[in-house]
Amino acid sequence: MDLNDIILKLQSSIELDFEERAEIFTVYKERLEQIIVSDSKNIEAFCLLAMILCELREDTNQSLKVLEECYDKNKDNFSNDSYALWATDIAYFYLEECGKEKEQQAVELLQNAVFHNSKFPNTYYALGKYYFENKRFEMASEWFHKAFINSEKRIYSYCEAVSLLADSRLEEGIKILESLYVYPFDNEEQDAKIALTLGRELALKGDIKRAKEIARLLMKTSYQEFDFDIDEMADYLYILKDYKECVDLYDRCNYLEDASWLNKYFYSLKQLGKFEEALEKLHDITEKIKLDVLEKQSNTSDFEEEEDLEYYISSERKRLDDIWKCYNEIFNEDIVPKADTYYDILYECYYIKCPRHYVWK
Repeated sequence: MDLNDIILKLQSSIELDFEERAEIFTVYKERLEQIIVSDSKNIEAFCLLAMILCELREDTNQSLKVLEECYDKNKDNFSNDSYALWATDIAYFYLEECGKEKEQQAVELLQNAVFHNSKFPNTYYALGKYYFENKRFEMASEWFHKAFINSEKRIYSYCEAVSLLADSRLEEGIKILESLYVYPFDNEEQDAKIALTLGRELALKGDIKRAKEIARLLMKTSYQEFDFDIDEMADYLYILKDYKECVDLYDRCNYLEDASWLNKYFYSLKQLGKFEEALEKLHDITEKIKLDVLEKQSNTSDFEEEEDLEYYISSERKRLDDIWKCYNEIFNEDIVPKADTYYDILYECYYIKCPRHYVWK
């Protein structure tokens, strides 16, 4: 069985319970250990073994030890491709598992992989993700573009578009989103995210007709199952001044937990002239929070320490105060809430040939 067959076998087991898939992963862990003993130049085997150890919930240092051993045994005979594979994969562990102290080392490894003409789009995506998270959006857009050139996967082009939007290069970002937008949705989760972002940007731009058409199509889908939050869709409707749909969405999803969400809900009710309904909803939310606090005080089993309970109570009281303040600002001070703007890339595991993760097309 070659390594690609092993990867497919592991990927097919990932939906199993941990105990079941751990048995399968352990079998292939032992096979890979044998492969490495007999062929220490098999870089892919080292990388696959490192991720198997991670899936088996071994200490991250065990995975790093495997990859460091790989480097020690191959540093004098790496090809460009094998170095790029190794560098991208160990950078994944540094960035995703080791925290801030390893970030710079990870970036240097990824840049070295680029210097070695990495053929893997994962390398360029990883750099784009790093720069996006550090709000260096221009550089992020450039690396995501290079990832797309290396694979033509739409997720990379979407990430480039979002980086451009975050960098205030709105026309460029919208142009890319328009090129990605399809309906009916092919990949519903990905395409719904593209549609949402495009529709919201068109609404902010003032192209209300097209923005409303996209919103109408999204409302026909089970969008709440997709990779964006209900408040993103509610903000989209709020920007369109579709206050009825905005209220219906909050009510249908029972999304009435936080003042930062409720400000647009209360404002929409106000615009619809539903003053009594807004006050009634405020009292319902208040009653629910108070009852939840009383229940926790009566049954403290959810809290290990008295301080944890006290923190919970103070947090809930503050939340309630914030909600009342939000209500008063809308109805008594005529505050008009601003729509939140969300710029976030789609995440893809960038570990090369990862045995654990779904891969976007």
